[in-house]
Amino acid sequence: MVFILNKLLAEIIDKSALYQLHRNKSKTWQFSNIGSIPTLEDVHHYYFQPQIPEISFEHVSNRSNYKIGNFRYKSSIENGQCNEYATGIYYQDKLKTPPKLNVILVHGWRQGNGRIKAIYLEPFIKNGYDMYFITLPYHTERQGNNSSYQGELMISANIERTLASIRQAVVDLRALINWLPTNRTSKVILVGISLGGLLVNLTVAVEENIDGIICVFAPNDLSHIAWNTITGKFIKKDFEDNAFSLDQLQTCWAITKTSNFATKIPKEKMLFFSALYDKYIDSKDADKLWEKWGRPKRKLYHCGHAGIALCKKSIANDSLEFIKRKILGEG
Repeated sequence: MVFILNKLLAEIIDKSALYQLHRNKSKTWQFSNIGSIPTLEDVHHYYFQPQIPEISFEHVSNRSNYKIGNFRYKSSIENGQCNEYATGIYYQDKLKTPPKLNVILVHGWRQGNGRIKAIYLEPFIKNGYDMYFITLPYHTERQGNNSSYQGELMISANIERTLASIRQAVVDLRALINWLPTNRTSKVILVGISLGGLLVNLTVAVEENIDGIICVFAPNDLSHIAWNTITGKFIKKDFEDNAFSLDQLQTCWAITKTSNFATKIPKEKMLFFSALYDKYIDSKDADKLWEKWGRPKRKLYHCGHAGIALCKKSIANDSLEFIKRKILGEG
């Protein structure tokens, strides 16, 4: 009975949140087809290894032994003037050289860094980890002037721009991943929530210089999300109004589907979180990646996607336990 009530409440909360999300929708349809479809065999060239970037750091404030500020570096992918630079916020422990651990954190679609900070900032500061909160294309300071809301132009019925944005996010991550060992010598892990988790998983499909990943309520297949969930209902309508089918979309976006690829890191270095009553993504679709990658450690939460906020303390505690035992070897 308790589980039934939990499921009902979780679904109500998710649907209410999605209703609020969709109050902001595109003022014009975004549909645009693609000329050349990237092939799965081309994945390592598509999500290529960029040169180690020159990163500029702007020191903004201090907090105890941490210095806090903004960072940016030139992106290797062209994706609109607003995305010329990869940007983000850093927290570096001034007393630890090298740092205890480097953590790159990737937020979700239409979220900004607020929700991922709410989960991880305080616990990771308490444990002395350096953090780099990277901003996704077409979000917050990278949103651009032609967008009605953040994230609008990253995932849409504009097939080529969506692909370019996913590609840019992964390549930007690879640039930062390979800058860290030569400048902040320590282990590097990736943490992603929602869409950020999908991007983390795509990154470990091509990048082996990663010591671990944590993925919270991450989707597997963008075309499935666009077509078969409430989250993508307006994107689906845009496709249907232009006589574009799910089969066509699956072909075009196959290079963004994480279960199409193997992983470059051992499953023992992965931690997945899944929300059993998630209405933003399809947990059964997310299961496909978990199965494909040999069933790495996974935490099943009896909540919806809103568990990112409602279960943040449990997510943080489970993440810290994994980091200490499997990444740092402290347990």
